[in-house]
Amino acid sequence: METGGQGSSTSDENDLAFVAALRQALAGAMAATAVAATAPPDRLLDGLVRMAAAVIPSPAAALLVVDPIANALTFDVAIGETASRAADLTVPLGHGIAGLVAVSGQPLAIANAQHDPRHAREIAEQIGYLPTTILAVPVTGADGAVLGVLELLDRQGAPTFSLDDMELLGHVAALCALALEQRRVTTLHADLVGRALATLGGLPPAAQQALTVQVETIAARVAADPVALRARQLAERVARIAAHGDAERRACEGVLAVFAGYLTAHPAPGAGIEAYVPGSAFPPEPR
Repeated sequence: METGGQGSSTSDENDLAFVAALRQALAGAMAATAVAATAPPDRLLDGLVRMAAAVIPSPAAALLVVDPIANALTFDVAIGETASRAADLTVPLGHGIAGLVAVSGQPLAIANAQHDPRHAREIAEQIGYLPTTILAVPVTGADGAVLGVLELLDRQGAPTFSLDDMELLGHVAALCALALEQRRVTTLHADLVGRALATLGGLPPAAQQALTVQVETIAARVAADPVALRARQLAERVARIAAHGDAERRACEGVLAVFAGYLTAHPAPGAGIEAYVPGSAFPPEPR
């Protein structure tokens, strides 16, 4: 009985350690998400595609995303009268204008799609929209990998898409890449928590149920946790500074690096901070 009691105590300690680690991971995920963007990525992507179609007048547009497992493009965002028909369709990499752009990583403008053998007419027929002019540009991640393709159909007010249109759409594609990478990071955070929760399967049913309740409580309250809140506020401030430009971002990184050096040299909270930063006046903690 005594041995069993010790084992139970050890199990409880392990459970509490797991909960503490998960709480810290959720707080970190919140901070990282705040840095990545200020709007939900799906809504942001939809807005970017609609903005592109408005600025470069086009009745139809789409953002296609690379599915490396299927070796194809899927329609992530589609706008236009028949856009809803594209939801379940895929475009093989290397096939059609979008598929070629995804493979080559180079933009492509087509002046007469119906007479261009590269055009995937069968996919256009399934969607119910047969374009005449097409502009497609790659959506490229920070590592140079093609994440997808941004495509506009049937330029209005001009016979075809121009080089200026191509350059402008390329800028919008760069914003799409940021949103896609933010979504990937958010998905990875969710997957990480999901895998952590999956380890509960090895616990006895009673312990599993009790720990699951604790984890759900943490997930519900982490947004109001003072530590997580301060981390998020700090992350949001850094994000606002970085949005002004590279010079401002580098300056912010320099300030943070100096302050990190201070923390290393003065591990006691508040020790010598005014002497380290002369004339400093720190705002009160948010309530």
